[in-house]
Amino acid sequence: MVARRTPNNVHKLKGSFRADRHAQGQADYQPPAEGYPRPPEYLNGTALAVWSEVEQVMSRCNLYTQADAAKVARYCCIEAEFRADPCQFPAAKLSQLRLMERDLYLDPEARAKVGGSAKGRPNNPFDDL
Repeated sequence: MVARRTPNNVHKLKGSFRADRHAQGQADYQPPAEGYPRPPEYLNGTALAVWSEVEQVMSRCNLYTQADAAKVARYCCIEAEFRADPCQFPAAKLSQLRLMERDLYLDPEARAKVGGSAKGRPNNPFDDL
């Protein structure tokens, strides 16, 4: 099975973007002009509040498009259920919530894989090659 191409914006977030490799013969990925996806009509109450929280944190990353709206909405619905009654929340749903957080880069481990700025990394003399 062939590995999928990592989008250029993810390479830029990780600090691993190289114009000679990633922009070669391909237009650089630009997020849609509309920005962060619009919430689906069925979200309301606590789920809509969770959507707003996720939007505040993740809108700066430009990772989500309207195509991701359904997955973010599912995460918001399950998180709203958890917030309503954490003691009675089933373990199976908690596992699904954890996996969705990882898929959406909402947990620390997933964000660490994306990386971020190269401030803490030592200078590599071969970066310009």
